[in-house]
Amino acid sequence: MAGKTSSPTQHELINWCKGEALDLKHALLLHGVPEGVSREDIEETAETIKALGKVRVRGKMFHPQQQSVMVLCECREEIDPSKIPPEIMPISEGSSWKTVYYTERQLDNFEEKLLTFLQSEGRTLEDIQGLRSPTKEGNSNPEDIIRAVGDVMSRTNIQPDSHSYRRLRTFSGISPTPAGEETLDNWLEEATLLVEEGECSDKEKRRRILESLKGPAFEIIQAVRLTQPDASPREYIEAIESIFGTVESSEELYLSFRALHQHPGERLSEFLRRVERSLVKVVQGGGLPVNAANSARLEQLLRGSTSELMLLQLKIRERRNNPPTFLNLLREVMEEEGRQSARQSQVSHMRPQRVRTVQVEKESEPDSVSRTTRCTAPENLQKVIRKLVRLVRVPPLPNKENPNPAAEEQHVARTNKVEVPEPNTD
Repeated sequence: MAGKTSSPTQHELINWCKGEALDLKHALLLHGVPEGVSREDIEETAETIKALGKVRVRGKMFHPQQQSVMVLCECREEIDPSKIPPEIMPISEGSSWKTVYYTERQLDNFEEKLLTFLQSEGRTLEDIQGLRSPTKEGNSNPEDIIRAVGDVMSRTNIQPDSHSYRRLRTFSGISPTPAGEETLDNWLEEATLLVEEGECSDKEKRRRILESLKGPAFEIIQAVRLTQPDASPREYIEAIESIFGTVESSEELYLSFRALHQHPGERLSEFLRRVERSLVKVVQGGGLPVNAANSARLEQLLRGSTSELMLLQLKIRERRNNPPTFLNLLREVMEEEGRQSARQSQVSHMRPQRVRTVQVEKESEPDSVSRTTRCTAPENLQKVIRKLVRLVRVPPLPNKENPNPAAEEQHVARTNKVEVPEPNTD
């Protein structure tokens, strides 16, 4: 069976040009040239392509599979692929000669998307080649490429949505802080977290900082951009802090920290977080070493807190020699607050309901009753009581069920809380 013939490729042209130190943009390879054709005939045949200009033969090589000669030519003009025919006819008649020239590799749509994706993921084609399993033929298998891209996506630490970050709240630098805006301390904390932990580029960080500023704060950053066009996001934050922050020495920061006290109605966990914010400023300002932060935090909690019962339950005073960290201490305090809240809700649920007593005003008595004259003599008092009984109710007639009207009068008098002297039986 005859072997399959192959034509010269750009790869052979590139290797040959490297050996002859020839510029690829001025190189033309002719193959299918019969043996015995002179150098002059080859040059004249190539010059029939006017776009090549002056042509000079640089070398010849016999191609065993095609049983013909390959010729490397150097052209004065740069090769324009649109003006070079695939075949040329020799001036000495015979079969046509085929042309091979160098063309820059054109990326198709898939390759462009693949390179764009790899660039956004911080990867290169070498990563895919390292993950792709080699095939027997040594060619790129589409299934291997797809599998390698999947491995890159699974192994990379950068996810497609990892650049999304919560937008910074607005800060203007106006005092007092307007409604809907952030205070300086809170804005500085959020912006610092964005700069230190955000995985986006510095350009994106600067843009997010700018979009959160307005008013005087935005004017400050505009001045920084004018004087320092390449200022980093960290320098933006430092500029805002230097203008709108209070410049305090380490001693002043430490004194402010030691003056903290728990406000009425403030929970112990809230006071602890306020202590921590002040302590961070003290440490950053050089007022305290880092290894003394836990002890200082515990001492200030004992000094400024009014929640004595909770401090006793957590045994805070007994832990001065081995103070806990901020996170452990905050967790213990919040757990104890949760237990106290649960106990209070249970007690209020088990407490019996109280019946509200409503005092009903008595109906106004007739004027004749209110105008009665106070009597001191017993006989006069008996008369007054009888008149009161007649006015309040109609006296019942004597009957079998009530044969004693005097007893009825005493009952009515006792109902109206009037003492009736007992009749003298002597």
